[in-house]
Amino acid sequence: MLKIEKNSMDKWKLLLKVLSEEIPEDDRHFQRWLHEDTENRKLYRSLKEGRQDEELFDKDKVFNHISSKLYLNIERKMPLYQKKWFKYAISSVAVIALCIVGGYFIFHETTTPPEKTEKNIFDPGSKKAYLLSMKGEKIDLSESFEVKKEDGIIISNNSQGVISFQKTTPVKKTIEQQTIYVPKAGEYELVLSDGSKVFLNSESQLTFPSYFEGDTRRVELLGEAYFEVKKDVKPFIIQTPDLAIEVLGTSFNINAYKTNPYVNATLVEGSIRVHLPENQETFLLNPQHNFRLDKLSDEISVQQVNTDVYTAWVKGEFVFRNQPLTEIFAQLERWYDFRIIYESSDIGKMRFTGSAEKVRPLNYLLDQIQAVTDIQYRSEGDKIILYKII
Repeated sequence: MLKIEKNSMDKWKLLLKVLSEEIPEDDRHFQRWLHEDTENRKLYRSLKEGRQDEELFDKDKVFNHISSKLYLNIERKMPLYQKKWFKYAISSVAVIALCIVGGYFIFHETTTPPEKTEKNIFDPGSKKAYLLSMKGEKIDLSESFEVKKEDGIIISNNSQGVISFQKTTPVKKTIEQQTIYVPKAGEYELVLSDGSKVFLNSESQLTFPSYFEGDTRRVELLGEAYFEVKKDVKPFIIQTPDLAIEVLGTSFNINAYKTNPYVNATLVEGSIRVHLPENQETFLLNPQHNFRLDKLSDEISVQQVNTDVYTAWVKGEFVFRNQPLTEIFAQLERWYDFRIIYESSDIGKMRFTGSAEKVRPLNYLLDQIQAVTDIQYRSEGDKIILYKII
């Protein structure tokens, strides 16, 4: 049988995470456990090859029970049967649950996991946003709907978290201003009336007309957004509190949070022109380049970059490349909706390189940082406290 030690609960977590591909097989902690005992290797090899008869078990019930026991915070957003690792992970869960007699937990058929009543700070964010109208209406975009407004715009919101604006014949000519607000732990996608796509990150807001008239297409951004602008003779202009960006048709990212000490504009393809207020100088960006404005010193830099670092969030990932923890946790705070506390200021200056899918629980990233540094963490309410081992 599998070796049971004082910290075996952590071993079960580790085994399940490797089987479900949440952490790689070459993880040093897992490799240490694997070589502690030949029985460990035998069981892992057997589970990985999926030899157990998984049809003997109520898979969903077993999975929910064990994952809750291990505090894995796994939120299943699709049926388990669609997961490529299902046949291995679920059989392993069942075997672990049924084989550990006298261990730390035993599966009972009558046990049902408690329903979540509120968001845990370790849980990842999701698709959510609010539509704010000129009339003071606030519409929760968590549900599908379609409505035609007096200015001739049809607003439709689908179940995949995409809201679109389509122009038809207006009843009244006055064009309404619309605002999409994405709270912490949220993100959302919208399609403007000209066909341009905008991906809004957590704690971000975009204000725009129901449809564009005149010589320009103008929107206002607070926060972070990725744009795929539809080509048109009319320039597309994004106004932020610190600068404006002009484009005819391109893909790029803007990070313009008020709380950030900088503004980033990152061009993926096409071309954009950055305009600074009260400044005649403009900056024309080439693809794979980043414009950065330091708001405190007014220092400007333009350099070639790996755009994945700036746009990975659109694809459901975090990518960090030699970045200070203050920058990293500024992103994580918005997505997981928690507050970060550094017990010493030098912790925030430490740099870290890594990546993870945004569907991972927060403790997955914290464990990664903890594994390669001397930083530890603990949670208190809605706060995560980082401290060094003394």
